[in-house]
Amino acid sequence: MSVLALHEIGHAYFGRTVLDRVSLDIGAGECVALVGPSGSGKSTLLHIAAGLLTPVRGHVARGYRRHAVVFQEPRLLDWKDARGNIAYVLRRSRLSSRALGARIAAVAELVDLTPDDLKKFPVELSGGMRQRVAIARALAIEPDFVYFDEPFSALDVGLRQRMQDLALGALLRRGAGVLFVTHDLMEAARIAHRVLVLAADGCGVAGERAIEGAPLARDARASFDCAQRFLTADPLFAHLNDVDERRVL
Repeated sequence: MSVLALHEIGHAYFGRTVLDRVSLDIGAGECVALVGPSGSGKSTLLHIAAGLLTPVRGHVARGYRRHAVVFQEPRLLDWKDARGNIAYVLRRSRLSSRALGARIAAVAELVDLTPDDLKKFPVELSGGMRQRVAIARALAIEPDFVYFDEPFSALDVGLRQRMQDLALGALLRRGAGVLFVTHDLMEAARIAHRVLVLAADGCGVAGERAIEGAPLARDARASFDCAQRFLTADPLFAHLNDVDERRVL
């Protein structure tokens, strides 16, 4: 059953069309990677799907209870420690102090944050640790759908894989749906059930490919081989690395 459906989405900035006739759907417990040339509107589409932007045309149907968004930058509150940043999203949850502490401890454990880590302010944390806090913050509301907007692009390969395992593993085990925007086809090949390719001009989804095997269970060789096969032998991906700096992302 579809938990997210976009139908004929269109959007424009200052009269310039950046998305037109884009439709997609994602099922419960499914991780879908969205790729496309730079400037094709991937992030704009994610923001529309998450309700952060209102499209000029089209309709978004959300069949889940609650969602979270993880951005490329952690966007933490500098004046709160890690625990305070996680607690911030729970301020209206009506949890007791004990339940709040238990919730924070549980999501911190999921992303390998220690009790000492929770006492640190963002300035005291590395980039990877700040992203862990951001992911824990997203998981704290117990979402059944999460939007990821290139969250690991600034991390090195080893840490990126670790963060994929921590964040997506926890979500997929719970049956949550995921829309994951990435510019890295090898990342998409590792984490997704399906890859959707946005057309270079933003005019719809050019096509999609299912990926054999389970997300996160594919090793580096399998992910690399899949990505190379797409890039070298599949015309759907022929323009994936094209860049149009004049288009709005």
